Amino acid sequence: MRIAGSLSVALIVGLSSPAWAGTENLTPEFREQAVQACTGDAVRLCPQSLLDEEQTAACMKRYRAQLSPGCRAVYDKGIRTQAH
Repeated sequence: MRIAGSLSVALIVGLSSPAWAGTENLTPEFREQAVQACTGDAVRLCPQSLLDEEQTAACMKRYRAQLSPGCRAVYDKGIRTQAH
């Protein structure tokens, strides 16, 4: 279960990029959306970095164009949330 928890945290950080800070402002609902929408993408695109938050964030940003439509929508929503 530790891997699943680490993956969740890494996904949240990855989705809240480009700013590394500010994840405390994301709602629990958004966090759950992000995990549900993007776990598959993280496993598919960034398997080497799943347990490292910064590497996952960089990887998700690097492969943003290849994110699934659902994950991309959540990713973009996270970026808009961080901008406000």
